[in-house]
Amino acid sequence: MAWECSDCGRKEKPESKITVCHHCGRPVCSVHHEKIDDGAFSAWSDQAAANVAVHCLDCLQIFHPRATDAESGGRSARGLTTA
Repeated sequence: MAWECSDCGRKEKPESKITVCHHCGRPVCSVHHEKIDDGAFSAWSDQAAANVAVHCLDCLQIFHPRATDAESGGRSARGLTTA
């Protein structure tokens, strides 16, 4: 069974992996996710690369609103108010 993006329905292919948002668990394609530094992981590691987490655009906006404009070029979420 191939995973598919919860936003656009794009199916996973070997060259286009579907990832899962670390806040809500929704599967998302490369177009509908952002990887950002998330302090939630800093308690377990002191390496910056280990703190990077995948976020769907909704959770990026809800849990990391400053990163929405700074790191994603202003990409907006679909409008969920809770995760």
